[in-house]
Amino acid sequence: MKKALSIIVAAVMLFSTFAIGISAKKSDPSLRFNADGKFRIMQMADLQDNFSLNTVVKDFIKAAIEKEQPDLIVLTGDNFAGYSTGTNVLGCVDKALAKKAIDEYMSIFEKYGIPVTMTFGNHDDEGIKVTKEEILEMYQEYDCFVGYDAEPELYGCGTHNLPIYSSTNAYKVAYNLWMVDSNTYDEELGGYDYVHDDQVEWYVNKSNELKAANGGQPVPSMAFQHIIVREILDALEECPEGTPNSMPNNGTFYKFKDECYKTGYFKEWPCPGTRDSKEFTAMRDQGDVVAMFFGHDHNNSFEVSYQGVDLVATPGFTFSSYGNEDRAFRVIDIDENDTSTYETHLIQWKDIFGSSKMAMNHYNMYASKNVWEQITCALKYIPFALLKLIAGYVF
Repeated sequence: MKKALSIIVAAVMLFSTFAIGISAKKSDPSLRFNADGKFRIMQMADLQDNFSLNTVVKDFIKAAIEKEQPDLIVLTGDNFAGYSTGTNVLGCVDKALAKKAIDEYMSIFEKYGIPVTMTFGNHDDEGIKVTKEEILEMYQEYDCFVGYDAEPELYGCGTHNLPIYSSTNAYKVAYNLWMVDSNTYDEELGGYDYVHDDQVEWYVNKSNELKAANGGQPVPSMAFQHIIVREILDALEECPEGTPNSMPNNGTFYKFKDECYKTGYFKEWPCPGTRDSKEFTAMRDQGDVVAMFFGHDHNNSFEVSYQGVDLVATPGFTFSSYGNEDRAFRVIDIDENDTSTYETHLIQWKDIFGSSKMAMNHYNMYASKNVWEQITCALKYIPFALLKLIAGYVF
């Protein structure tokens, strides 16, 4: 009798612990709409620096956070330049330098206490003796990091989803964010890789799970990844040379179809994966994804609607790789009261520092494509920076 009673008591305690764990998870979700029903995301694409992040990037990250007050920061790949962080001789050296590169920006986010997640790009683990799994563990050392690898057996690493709970119902998932590893290179065909079938299957199953828990209605969602989907090419059409917002490809000029184009600049030919993927079709057919956000193509900032899904390019903010005058971070606003749409805008250096001549000199000494302008700006800024540094020590 005593043995049976002890088993019952243990079972009750185990169930209570399990129930409390579920309740705690549901009543204290990591992401939630604010009391006014709003939720703001800041997307940063292609920082692509190394273990010493450019001071312009650091200053801009801090200023952008303070100005825009995001509820979540999403890094969409090429977060640091893997190929330039290591010696490729000793894995421990590569690992230490990769960790330092990540800390350059993650320590800033940690200071502000803003949740952060990320997807991998094709450069994050390129040319170094560190795996994506090891890199993900480096991110997970920060309290502010909320990303994870949903199914380690899936192709790639770090594919996951983040629910955003309702501001009025602690148990209701009002929105969902998909973070997808678009992988690196196609070793067989060459070119870039793609989102593989098992990743798409995981997405469909999870999407259906969320739908079932939402009374049979798809949970409105967004997707973030590094490499753009091949369907972006279907939104293009031939046009005469010299057409505004057009790009050449193999001697023929193309622009976005009028019915697809919304806004933004088309300044670089899109570089999707070499092979077709089932990803876009699955997201379109599931009916939950209203928009997909990408990095990878540093000079593009277009917003295109294709078959009911927005395909949005976010320019890179890198000074260690190519870029142009449109370097920016993207801000995305979601309203719980109308989840069928969203608002987005780009924030550039000049939007924050445009009134400061010295700040613009600081930016242009790195960003200008005119070498003479770079030199001139450096000659103006460096003495100012030195005086400021000396004053800091004196006073």
